[in-house]
Amino acid sequence: MMPIGRDMAIILSNLKGLFIIIGSIMLGMAAISAYIGETQVADGFFYGAVLGIGLGMILHSFYPAGIDPELRHAMVIAAIAYLVVPGISAIPYVVTGHMSPLDAFFEAISGWTGSGFSMMPEPQSSHPMILLWRSITQWIGGLGVILLMVTILIRPGTSTYMLYQSEARKDKILPSIRSTLNVIWSLYLALTILAMLLLLATGLPAWDALNTAMTAISTGGFSIYGESIAAYHSLPLELALLPIMVAGALPFAVMYRTARKGVSKLFDDAQVKAFIFMIVAGALLLSIENYYYYGNIAESIRYSVFQFISAITCTGFQSADVSQWSQTALLMMSIAMVIGGCAGSTAGGIKVARAIFVGNEVKLWFTRMLHSKNSIVAIKIGGKRVTEDVVDQEMAEASLISFLWLISALVSVLLLSHIVGQRFDLSHIIFAVCSAQGNVGITCGVINQSLPAIGKLLVIMNMWVGRLEIIPVLVLVRYLLKGFKS
Repeated sequence: MMPIGRDMAIILSNLKGLFIIIGSIMLGMAAISAYIGETQVADGFFYGAVLGIGLGMILHSFYPAGIDPELRHAMVIAAIAYLVVPGISAIPYVVTGHMSPLDAFFEAISGWTGSGFSMMPEPQSSHPMILLWRSITQWIGGLGVILLMVTILIRPGTSTYMLYQSEARKDKILPSIRSTLNVIWSLYLALTILAMLLLLATGLPAWDALNTAMTAISTGGFSIYGESIAAYHSLPLELALLPIMVAGALPFAVMYRTARKGVSKLFDDAQVKAFIFMIVAGALLLSIENYYYYGNIAESIRYSVFQFISAITCTGFQSADVSQWSQTALLMMSIAMVIGGCAGSTAGGIKVARAIFVGNEVKLWFTRMLHSKNSIVAIKIGGKRVTEDVVDQEMAEASLISFLWLISALVSVLLLSHIVGQRFDLSHIIFAVCSAQGNVGITCGVINQSLPAIGKLLVIMNMWVGRLEIIPVLVLVRYLLKGFKS
């Protein structure tokens, strides 16, 4: 039986504002759609707006005052938000007649989680406002729906920081959360505008540039074409997208310091240096591996570099049909998607910072083993000396999340193998799961409209779990089963 009482009141009183915000955005989309004559699309957005605003107002009637959440409540709020918000957002996809309810929900949660898988075989044939809505969900989802909510409905106290943390964010760029949120959104908007200008410079039409910029800087990967970036057959476009995708996967704190103090600050960060090294090494190795497939070094470098950066930044754009690549190439890409981008960015995956901590844990274990029990081991991370207590705490968290992430992926591989194992080999299934749970969206043919319903539900779970980084999902399950103890 679902627990009720104060905990439920805390959760629902904080969700009401988010539902009203999403409904209000959809109401604006409905007005624009009606103005340009897209009546059917306007109806879809209007129904979604009524549901979102109506649900929020009903909750407001029961809980007129917001109740400050603890971290456990904030995690449940985030977990619920990433299910309900896509449910509301899916309504226009259904009303326009292009999708079943399941496919529409899949499309919506793929957008909000920044995954980029699509149930639209030919997006270019859809209504322009539907395409814009897909891009908007990814652009907002890149930073997070909870971040949007706390930015608009910020209130004093620790509750805002608890909600901020619920989407796996820790670092405050500035002392106050309000200032930090302002910096993040300002940087994000500036990067989006710069990305659009860069894409326009390649000759991309304005409409294409707008949508592509929004889904690139958010590392989301939706495209207005079914063939993704491959539809353009444009090397200048692919080259322009490389720095945009990388920028989306860099920490906002580092970009803020870089904007204030110069490019040198970009490479002062240990996580960024490790990330750049992974990009260079991974792209080089993948280019070598794919040479045997393309038989041409120029083509191998072109497609391998683009796809590896698209994978490790968790963007999900495709310039090549990776389903034809070797098993080794697919597994290399899978590793990149598991690691993902930097912590504190829009990217998915386990995160480079956690990979560094897990690596340091192994190094520290060997170091301690080789020293006497009474000796003092100097520990440095990113060139800075830290105490063993801090290291043990950070490493325990990194190891736990990494372990749970991999266990979830392993279980999903086994389940997906049972569903589609007769049509695809293991390397393709591993690739598909890593792409889904890493919130990447690169497809090797496994995840598309023909995937059975049970398979789509599994992928939806992967995208949801990956976006929340495991822990909020477990907290939600614990809450639903047993409630919270005071």
